[in-house]
Amino acid sequence: MCQRRRMLPLVALVVAVVALLPAAATATNYTVGDEKGWNPDVDYTAWVKKHRPFYKGDWLLFEYQNGRSDVVQVDEVGYDNCDKANAISSYSKGHSYAFQLKEAKDYYFICSYGYCYSGMKLAVTAKKGPASGSGSSSSSSSSKSDTASSSKSAASSSSLATPYAALLAVALLFLRIL
Repeated sequence: MCQRRRMLPLVALVVAVVALLPAAATATNYTVGDEKGWNPDVDYTAWVKKHRPFYKGDWLLFEYQNGRSDVVQVDEVGYDNCDKANAISSYSKGHSYAFQLKEAKDYYFICSYGYCYSGMKLAVTAKKGPASGSGSSSSSSSSKSDTASSSKSAASSSSLATPYAALLAVALLFLRIL
């Protein structure tokens, strides 16, 4: 009975510490253009408005037709002028491309196959803060090519559980000592 009384303050301390920890944040996966994908005749400005805010750590999945379009990351000038001359990166293999918003900043993407001039371009602002579902809608893809994105996202989510696991291990160690 005496040992139980000594454990109560420790249990209360563990509960208090866990309650003070921030909620685990997970990245959100967005399929650019939703079911229409990365194709001409999609209003990407409206798509951004529908899904924002975007956060550092979120993923953009571009699904496109191989040989008919590509995904080119450019700066703001390249975006405004549909110019890939100073491209940051370019991707055209396969049928999809997963891109993680690794920093809180503005990101710009265009299609260099000529469709940019008719609106096939995307400007996204990633904000600091938790990459969680706080107000943002998830548009996860069921595509087989989404596997790399999902596994990377799952890996980042599991690393967020580490502080909780460490805290639990310490609590169990203290309980054994008592």
